[in-house]
Amino acid sequence: MTGNFLARFVYVFAFCGGLLHLVNSAAGLIVPLQMRPLHLAFVAALAIAADKNKRRVNLILNALIILFAFLSCAYIGVNYEEIAKNAGYVTDKIVFCGSMAIAVILIVAWRTVGRALSIVAGCFLLYALLGQHIPGMMGHRGYSFGRVVNFLYTNANGIFGTPIDTSARYLVLFMVMAEYIEKSGAGKLFMAIADFIAKHTRGGAAKSSVVGSALFGSISGTPIANVMVTGAFTIPMMKKSGFTPAFAAGVEATASTGGLIMPPVMGAGAFIMAELLGISYGAVMEAAVIPAILYYISLYIAVDFFAAKRNIANVVEMDNKEIFQRLKLYIHTAVPLAFFIVSVVTGYSVFRSAIIAIAATPFIAALRKETRMTPSDILDGIADGMKKTVGLGAATACAGIIVGVISLTGFGFSFSALLGYFAQIPVVALLITMLICIVMGMGMPAVASYLITATIAAPALIEIGFWPIAVHMFIFYFSAFSSVTPPVALASYTAAGLAECDPWETGFEAFKLSLVAFLCPFMFVFAPALLGESSLTDLALLLPTAVCGVFSFVCGIQGYFGSTVRNPLLRLALVIGGLLMIDPGLVTDLMGIAILAGAYFANKALQKRQKK
Repeated sequence: MTGNFLARFVYVFAFCGGLLHLVNSAAGLIVPLQMRPLHLAFVAALAIAADKNKRRVNLILNALIILFAFLSCAYIGVNYEEIAKNAGYVTDKIVFCGSMAIAVILIVAWRTVGRALSIVAGCFLLYALLGQHIPGMMGHRGYSFGRVVNFLYTNANGIFGTPIDTSARYLVLFMVMAEYIEKSGAGKLFMAIADFIAKHTRGGAAKSSVVGSALFGSISGTPIANVMVTGAFTIPMMKKSGFTPAFAAGVEATASTGGLIMPPVMGAGAFIMAELLGISYGAVMEAAVIPAILYYISLYIAVDFFAAKRNIANVVEMDNKEIFQRLKLYIHTAVPLAFFIVSVVTGYSVFRSAIIAIAATPFIAALRKETRMTPSDILDGIADGMKKTVGLGAATACAGIIVGVISLTGFGFSFSALLGYFAQIPVVALLITMLICIVMGMGMPAVASYLITATIAAPALIEIGFWPIAVHMFIFYFSAFSSVTPPVALASYTAAGLAECDPWETGFEAFKLSLVAFLCPFMFVFAPALLGESSLTDLALLLPTAVCGVFSFVCGIQGYFGSTVRNPLLRLALVIGGLLMIDPGLVTDLMGIAILAGAYFANKALQKRQKK
C-alpha cells in the first residue's frame, strides 16, 4: 500500500514539476535565481524518492535528505535579492544551508549517475580547502570552509550557475518534447525505416542498428537508453543474421553513443555549449550536423565491409508490404520534429519552437487512430519527461560544484598555463585534452565531463588559436565517446548484456568501430569549415576529401576495399591515406588520393597473383 501511494505521489510530483518548467519556459514567470534552486529541489526529491529500499531507517534518511534539499534551496530562492546585495558576505545561515545543498547534491549524484562524479567533486572540494599546501603553479593561496561554501552556494559561477540554469530552462522542455514525439509513434517510424534498410541491403541487420540508433538518438540523446530501446530489437536480429554477438553489441553501442553528437538534442550538450559560447542553439546544431553525418557514414561503411567479408546478406524474412504499411502509417509523426528543426534553423526561439512542437504533437498524432495519444499519454509525457531529467539535472548540479572550485581557486588558469606550454605544438595540447575528456567521462555523463574539461582546457586551446566552437565541439566529442572506450564503457557494457557476450570484447569491437569518431574532432578543429565556420565554397572543397579520407581509413581498419585486403602493409597504407585526406590541405589530399588508388590496384594485382 505504501509503495502504491509513494508511486502515485512521485507521479503527481513529477507531473507538477514538468508542468511548472514548461510554463516557465513559455512565459518566464519565475526569475532565474528562484527557478534554479526550485529545479534542483525537484530533481533531488525525485531522485531520492526513486530509492526502492523500503526499510524504515532508509525511509527516514531519505525524508531527511529531501527536507535538507528543500530547506537549502528555499533559503536561496526566498532571499536571493538580499544575498545578491551582500555578495561575498559570509553568514552562518549561508554556510549551514550551503553545506546542506552540497551534501544533498553529492548524495543525489552518487545515486543517479554513479559514484565517479561525486568522488571527483569531493576531490575538488578537498583541493579548495587544502590546495594551499600544494607547491608550484597548481597550488592556491588558501580559503576557509565558510568562504568555499559561500562561493559555491551564492556565486553565479557555483552550484546555481550556468550548468543548472541550462538544465532548468532547456532540459525538461526537451525531455518532454522527446517523450511526446516518442509516444506519438515516431519510434515505430524510426524502426520501420531501419527495417527497410535491413531488408534491402547487405548486412542489413547491422545497418538497421546504425540508422535506427541515429534516428532515435536524435531525440533521446542518452546512449544507454538508446541501447536499451533499439538494441532490444536490433541485437537479436544481427545475431540471427550471422554477426558475432560481440560485433552486434559493439555496433549497437557505437551507433547509440553517436546519438550524443546527433542534433537536435545532443544529450543537453548543445544547450550548455550555446550558453558557454554565447551563441544561439541553432548555431550549435548546424555546426554539429556534418561531423555527425561523417561519423555515421563511417560506421555504415564499416558494417558493410564486415558483412561483405563474411557474406552476411540482408534480412530476407521481412515482408516488404508490412514495412511500407508501417512507414505509411507513422510518417506523419515526424512532422513535429521536422517543424522544430526547421523553426530553430530559420531563427525562431528554441523555447517557442519546442513549446509549439509539444502542443502540436497530440493533434498531429490524432490524424490516425493508431497513433492517437490518449489523455494518459499526454499526462505521462510531462511526468516522464521530468523524471528523465533527474540524472542530467543531478550531474549539472554536481558539475557546478567542480566549476565553482575551479573559478574560486584559479585552477583553470593554472591548467591553461600548463597547456600554454604546448602552443607551438598544438597537437600535443589537443591530445592532452582528449585524454582528460576520456578519463573524466569514465562513469559520468558526457555533459558533466564536457563541462569540467571545457572549464579548464577550452580557454587555453582558444588562446592557442583554435576556433571557440571547434574547441568546445572537440571536447564534447571526446567526452561523449568515453561511453564506448574501455575500461569504463557504459554503453558497451549495456549492449553486451543484451547480446549475452563478454563486455571487454564488446568494448574492443565498439572502440574499433568508433575510431573515426576519434579522428573527426581533429578534422574539424583544424578545418572549421566542416562546422560551417567558413564559406560554402570552402565546405564544398573540404567535404569530398573528408568523406574519401573516412572511406580509406575504414577500408584499412576493416581490411576490405572492393574485396578482402589481407596484406597488412596495404591496410596500413589505406589508414595513412585516410589520415592524409582527413588533414585539410591540397598536398595531403593529393597524396592521400594517390595512396588510395595505388592500394586499390595493388590489392587487385595481389589477388590475381594468388589465383594463379
